[in-house]
Amino acid sequence: MSISVILFTLNDCIHCKSLKKRLKTESIEYHEIEINDNQKIWDQVVNQTGHNSLPTIFISKNNSDTGPVYVAGVDFMSDEEGLNIIKQHV
Repeated sequence: MSISVILFTLNDCIHCKSLKKRLKTESIEYHEIEINDNQKIWDQVVNQTGHNSLPTIFISKNNSDTGPVYVAGVDFMSDEEGLNIIKQHV
């Protein structure tokens, strides 16, 4: 099964920057979607999850729109927890 990590971020988000740095340190590949440049996609994520919180992690399975979504402040409370969630999938 092919797994892709997609990270929804905001340029000025400190927690987003920290998680991205941790992913790079761990050599975990990810695709970043900056929400200011992709508002329509972000609106869909917020509509589906009911949360407008960053960073948000989407684990895409087999390059599809299916897979779990993890929201900061709901599913993980720290960069370390977010990183551990991602590691469970890659």
